[in-house]
Amino acid sequence: MFIAKAILIFIHVLTSILLVTVILLQASKGGGLSGAFGGQTPTMLFGPRNTASALATITKYLAGAFLVISLVISLMTGGGRMESVTQKVLQTSPAGSLPPVEALDFSTAPAGAEQAPAGQPAETEGK
Repeated sequence: MFIAKAILIFIHVLTSILLVTVILLQASKGGGLSGAFGGQTPTMLFGPRNTASALATITKYLAGAFLVISLVISLMTGGGRMESVTQKVLQTSPAGSLPPVEALDFSTAPAGAEQAPAGQPAETEGK
């Protein structure tokens, strides 16, 4: 399983590099970056008419392969588990071992706390 995932990741990286290269070779309205890679190289390679259509076709196939490989890697990594990261943190944190709020008794004051008589405010030391 590990080897298959490593091979898929390698193919995914290779596909993404090729996709970026093919997109940059396409001439846009402003000339694009195709001039930086030798100017007329795509035109000489495919011919003046077929350059745009060939690069567009290659881009479509590479984009499709990129999406499919991304989904396959995602499914292989996730393993089909639908577990929340928040739930994992709550289960492993110390707060996860505390009793629920419903089980706590709020009718008595905590130890060491002075209670003010009913109807009178509690005294503060900052007065």
